[in-house]
Amino acid sequence: MEPIRYIEELNKFYRAQGHPPYRWTINETAPLTRLKKPLSECTVTMLTSGGISRRSAEPFNPLARNDHRVDAIENDAPSDDFQIHDAYYDHRDASRDMNCQFPIDRLRDLAASGEIGCVADRLWSGFMGRTYDRTRLTTESAPAFIAELKKDKVDLLVAVPACPLDHQTVGLVCRTAEEAGVTTVCVSTGRDITEQTKPPRSLFVNHPMGNAFGAPGDTKTQNAILIAALDLAASAEEGGVLVDGPFEWPSEVEFAPGKASM
Repeated sequence: MEPIRYIEELNKFYRAQGHPPYRWTINETAPLTRLKKPLSECTVTMLTSGGISRRSAEPFNPLARNDHRVDAIENDAPSDDFQIHDAYYDHRDASRDMNCQFPIDRLRDLAASGEIGCVADRLWSGFMGRTYDRTRLTTESAPAFIAELKKDKVDLLVAVPACPLDHQTVGLVCRTAEEAGVTTVCVSTGRDITEQTKPPRSLFVNHPMGNAFGAPGDTKTQNAILIAALDLAASAEEGGVLVDGPFEWPSEVEFAPGKASM
């Protein structure tokens, strides 16, 4: 199944509404920070940009623009104690099983089995919605976030964008992190956007946005995708590598701008 060409489809969609062309970020090279220890000794954290917050927290603005909010989440937070407010992707499956898009249970499973050293003290949710202010992102918001990762002695950040424009935003966060010495891997469902943003390492999964790690309750696939991302983080030898994962959605992935817009 061919990946959706989100850039082409979105440009066409917004041009039909009379909007001027959007200037996407295009990078030719990427920074790279290699892991300094084996995965079994690494402290790993995760970032979702899917408008996901604890039920006790203020909800994200589902139509957010230039919202640089980033929430810290306790590493033992129950996966059924979250809410999702994001109008830019279809999160019905993630609302049933958070691990479809934010696989914190699978990450904890890997820590328990010794595949990784431990889950960092804090997990993260933020950089959601339409972030157009890329200068502020790369000079203020992302560096502030990375400073918090360093406080937690994070070795590896697994970053999971949700909607199309999130793929650009999160890719830029990953690039900024690697420039600051923190290793990252991005799990992408928007291949063309990731390819031109060029985060340091990316695993492409040809799934609908909102199902980066598979279907609700499919712990086997969720685990396999997370392990593939971690293995890429450990093995990549050059910046900007984009690997097509061997994971296919059982039905046609459709472009639905009402559910997954910029």
